[in-house]
Amino acid sequence: WECWWQPSVPPTPLLSGSGTTNAQGQLVIDLPADLLDGDGQPITRSLKLTIEATATGKDNQVIAGRENVIVHAGEIYLGLAAQSYVGEAGKPQQIELVVADTQARRVPNQAVGIEIFRYTWDSTFIKNEFGGGSWEWREQRTSVERQAVTADSNGAAVIAWTPSEGGSYQVVATTTDSGNRSIKSTLFVWVAGDTYVSWRRENNDRFNLIADRTSYQPGETAEILIPSPFQGPHWALISVERGGILSHEVRRMEGNSTIYRLPLTAAHAPNVFVSVVLFTGSDGPTGAAGYKVGILPLAVAPVEQTLNIALTPSVDKATPGQSVSYAVQVTDAAGQPVATELSLDLVDKAVLSLLPRTPNAIGAALYGRRGLGVTTANALAISADRLQAELEQDLEEQQRQAPGMAGGDTAAGAPMQESAVPATGMVADGLYSRTDELAKVANAPGGLTVRGEFADTAYWNPSITTDAAGRASVEIKLPDNLTTWVLRGVGLTGDTSVGEGLSDLVVTKPLLVRPVTPRFLVVEDVVDLAANISNNTASPLETQVALATTGLTITSPLTQTVTIPANGEVTVTWQAIAQDVEHADLVFSAVAGQYSDASKPRLATGPDGSLPIYRYSAPETVGTGGQLEAAGSRTEVIALPSSIDTRSGALTVRLDPSLAAGMRDSLDYLEHYDYEGAEQTVSSFLPNVLTARALKQLGVPNAELEARLPALVAEGLGRLYNQQHDDGGWGWWVEDASNPHTSAYVVFALLRAKEAGYTIKDDVISRGLSYLSGQLQATSTLNTVPAANQQAWLLYVLGAGQQSDPTRLNELYGVREKLSAYARALLALALHADGATSDDARIKTLLSDLNNAAIISANGAHWEEDEYDWWSMNTDTRSTAIILAALVQLDPANQLNPNIVRWLMVARKDGIWETTQESAWSIMALTDWMVHTGELKADYDYAAWLNDGEQAAGHIDQASVDQPITLSIDVARLLRDQGNRLTIGRGEGAGRLYYSAYLRAFLPVETIKALDRGVIVERRYTLASCLDGLACPPVSTVKLGDVVRVDLSIVAPHDLYYLALEDPLPAGAELIDTGLATTSLLEQSPSLDRQRPGLGGAESITRDWYWGWWNWYSRSELRDEKVALFADYLPKGSYLYSYTMRATTTGQFHVIPTTAGETYFPEVYGRGDGQLLTITR
Repeated sequence: WECWWQPSVPPTPLLSGSGTTNAQGQLVIDLPADLLDGDGQPITRSLKLTIEATATGKDNQVIAGRENVIVHAGEIYLGLAAQSYVGEAGKPQQIELVVADTQARRVPNQAVGIEIFRYTWDSTFIKNEFGGGSWEWREQRTSVERQAVTADSNGAAVIAWTPSEGGSYQVVATTTDSGNRSIKSTLFVWVAGDTYVSWRRENNDRFNLIADRTSYQPGETAEILIPSPFQGPHWALISVERGGILSHEVRRMEGNSTIYRLPLTAAHAPNVFVSVVLFTGSDGPTGAAGYKVGILPLAVAPVEQTLNIALTPSVDKATPGQSVSYAVQVTDAAGQPVATELSLDLVDKAVLSLLPRTPNAIGAALYGRRGLGVTTANALAISADRLQAELEQDLEEQQRQAPGMAGGDTAAGAPMQESAVPATGMVADGLYSRTDELAKVANAPGGLTVRGEFADTAYWNPSITTDAAGRASVEIKLPDNLTTWVLRGVGLTGDTSVGEGLSDLVVTKPLLVRPVTPRFLVVEDVVDLAANISNNTASPLETQVALATTGLTITSPLTQTVTIPANGEVTVTWQAIAQDVEHADLVFSAVAGQYSDASKPRLATGPDGSLPIYRYSAPETVGTGGQLEAAGSRTEVIALPSSIDTRSGALTVRLDPSLAAGMRDSLDYLEHYDYEGAEQTVSSFLPNVLTARALKQLGVPNAELEARLPALVAEGLGRLYNQQHDDGGWGWWVEDASNPHTSAYVVFALLRAKEAGYTIKDDVISRGLSYLSGQLQATSTLNTVPAANQQAWLLYVLGAGQQSDPTRLNELYGVREKLSAYARALLALALHADGATSDDARIKTLLSDLNNAAIISANGAHWEEDEYDWWSMNTDTRSTAIILAALVQLDPANQLNPNIVRWLMVARKDGIWETTQESAWSIMALTDWMVHTGELKADYDYAAWLNDGEQAAGHIDQASVDQPITLSIDVARLLRDQGNRLTIGRGEGAGRLYYSAYLRAFLPVETIKALDRGVIVERRYTLASCLDGLACPPVSTVKLGDVVRVDLSIVAPHDLYYLALEDPLPAGAELIDTGLATTSLLEQSPSLDRQRPGLGGAESITRDWYWGWWNWYSRSELRDEKVALFADYLPKGSYLYSYTMRATTTGQFHVIPTTAGETYFPEVYGRGDGQLLTITR
């Protein structure tokens, strides 16, 4: 049996095969006449088949497309359509008949038999022993007429008959085809009459209204049959409704089959509901008053509200980088010009094919189906909810049968007058400057223009306004894509008429270069690069094809000569090895006489169109640091591990003349953090906002940072606004339930940003504070340290929002022994926000507790918590930062403060702290300290020596006090058999000099072994064609085009919090995203299973009844270079996550190990083995 929570199963193919397209890109697929179904039985009925083709291009990329076809049970079809589905007794009724073959061609002179049946119901009220009862009914079907008709020369005929009495009628048409197969078609019509009609009686409060059509145009009249179940005179309350009651009347019903006629206008679009409430004083055998409710949705096309938008380019075909103007013309439903505001966007059609957007989405948004906002009830019970659900289904069915809403699609070549209103918009930013681009890479030919400004969206302007004649124009400079661009115009007028127009524009060149490369590489990858060279001319071309590159070692000739046939294509290949650099620049070029082209890789994701080159950095980074407050020097001894590979790695030395300089890397790290959950979003902008304000207060504003902040804050706020839940809170990810810790952090950020002068939506803050207030607990229930800590955090943020709770503050102070050190600091700040001064005995006690708990070492002062508070994302570094923030505000003269600052600066690794929370709170605390001390005053000389050799020297003054000095020394230059002496010195003068040194080793990926520090992860590659699950053999070599299943085994020895798992991909493979329209329906979707010990100790896969809808991960992200999974909470256990990838590039690829760890607790960490995957032809 199947249930909604079970994952979807790929369809079973009835037939499969392969072929090669012809020169026009076409392939003919022949289907056998005698198809068998999935059980091997002949298909004898008409049914819909999906024909899917999966094509592999010369770039080794795979794209799937599909179309539906009908398998016909016979050679012909009979079509029936009533001129009106509601008629009257005694009046002629006409049914139109059409005979057509399977190609929709009319079939003349076909004889067709017609039989008409009348349906009635004998309804009987059966009393029960309690004085009540229920209705029972029996259906009767009576033949009332037979006819024989013959289709005319156009394959058409008319069935005419006059019903003598009211009721439900079924028209049945039958014929046979040349194969003597019986063909039948039926339809129902309903007839009203003056005499009583025996409609079916049911044991509920509903009856069905019947419309004469499935949809209507404004100006038409809807005829609605009211088939009343009551005998004798009774009453009807008839109303036309939607959000409210549009009209109503009370009508006396003399019979039980009445036609109600409703003239429809544009105001009724997109739909209305006709409600009829029947009531009678005595309902036949029951003797009691009775009522019935019928509600009928009517779909009315929004014709008068629809705009026609024509978009006409200045050229029929364009070249990359060309400027193209578009003329815009907007007319209303009557064809008259109308002033309109539009949004225009120009998008690559290839991108749109991945996930097609909804046509005329604005029309659906403004004039899509609307719900019923009227509840009809009396003293008896009526289930409005049930009616609403059924009504929505009825309306959906009507809209499926109705013609689509009129759109704005017009011919791109329509004549257009010159626009009176020019408009400009946002053109996609170029990825790099074209000037001398070829000079940047080795062996590049001169005189060529390099295509590298690739964009998915080339233009977007949300506010273009036409003149009174409905005209406007735009000019767009095209990026370098070789594609079809789709310009979309979405329009809206002052009276809320809307529409959409589309226009395609092909961009091409006579000679084309299409680079074929991975999206990235890993150090020492061996990769086969390629370029597909297309000749779009009518003559063969002898072509010089070249590759110019830096960052790669090319083992093939850089320049090759090929002959490309007319309208043909040739592939040229090179073998390359990735060097130990951050990026590789590549330019592919082709020159054939007057024709030429040069391009960077289209799928490149690095800066300036380069390919990123990744390397695995061992996490065992060794670091040290300190500060010099006066003239003098300090020497640190750095010894190399015996196992280090001296071919790679570096010693990084950083000199920070101030805290502002020391925080730069962390600010950049937070701003460009890889993921965008609520916590990471706050951390991306709040520390930058506070730092910029502090620097401005200290008289050394950072103009670059201040220029970036408005866009950075706007982006962050927009994301937070969208992620706020209905209850006012936020989750770690938007898919998660609201979390008190995350929600408090967001509200705290909004309050601080507002304090810094940014405009924040008050209702967002108000709802957030309301949520936090609702999360407070009675002090008597705070039985654990985490619960008490959460209470302190919430009270602190509520106090910052002017919603202090003095009673709970005092109660929490009374049980302060339950609080961690950081929570005591928060409680002190919350008391201060409530009006307590630094002399308050409670604050003094809390600060005294913190002083006594401080740990003093050579690196400074810090705090270590006795118990981890998992949900709060807290670490000892975060605790230390929060305590510093409290001391700066409440006890700025405390002698611990400089030591805390020193410890926090040393606690950085490579210029940043280990988590986003550590970084954000450290920056905020250090910024407060920087403002308090005004330390941005400096005037001294500095120098750094390594093994007595000077590495750097200079002078620090007010102009450079916020500029860090960074040195990078290759491991190969360091002494291996003895310690390396690093000496940092400074001269007399004002200011501090902070220093840090980090030794980082880079290891060959294939030599890296698994590591277990609280999480166990393992990765296996198997061929997706193997269906034996865990019994499938692992593979390390696959063929080009193979689909590989990736199985990730995750073992959590204990419950984990805020888990992040990253599984890097091999550069020669592409992830298969089953959510894209271009992915085959047969591809395996990512799956999740729970592993449990099986027989003999082997792991087995189990799926409980609930497992299909419960994912251990909160969010998954499929990226160019990796798969990332996140879980805010992962119960103890073993899990198996599987996904698929396709081998797309030949070569040998180093696969960086899978890693998993708690985002805010870096010591909980796991790593899998490194791998080498070989892809062959």
